[in-house]
Amino acid sequence: MNLEKITNSASPLLAQIHPLYMSAFPAKERRPWESVVQLIDSGSPFFTLMAATDDCGDFVGFVSLWKLPDTYYIEHLAVAGSCRSRGFGGRILSRMVELAGGQPLVVEVELPDANAEAPRRITFYERHGFTAMTDLEYYQPPYAPGLPDVRLMLMATRQLPDPVRFVIMLHTLVYNQ
Repeated sequence: MNLEKITNSASPLLAQIHPLYMSAFPAKERRPWESVVQLIDSGSPFFTLMAATDDCGDFVGFVSLWKLPDTYYIEHLAVAGSCRSRGFGGRILSRMVELAGGQPLVVEVELPDANAEAPRRITFYERHGFTAMTDLEYYQPPYAPGLPDVRLMLMATRQLPDPVRFVIMLHTLVYNQ
């Protein structure tokens, strides 16, 4: 599996990421697509979007990652439906753990009782070394006006030195709140 950083909106891989992004995440849990494109074209030193391809060069998924002070945050990770249950999600996640280089890597997940898929997603992250931060009540701020806050749970590969400070950074740098 290969990961290719998307460096501008002219990348042909962006056309493959877009429909998966739109179908894999509900509107209240995704950044407006125009904002994703703007982050890519701005060359943000904090945001990275990567396309995952198999050894034949076929698109299998994507991951968006933020480099925050002393922490990495996976904003979105999705594998194409036809490629699920073939280990691609785990390989993408393992590469992100390597990239974090010992720093905590954090994800937001739905609460276990949110829907039928939530426990499976939580178990997936647990298999890859993430631990749920169940003692921290967490809400994802809205991505756009008119959208609600979303009750989620944070999971991390390492204990965060100051979870409240992390949430403030996340809301400030990622969600512009």
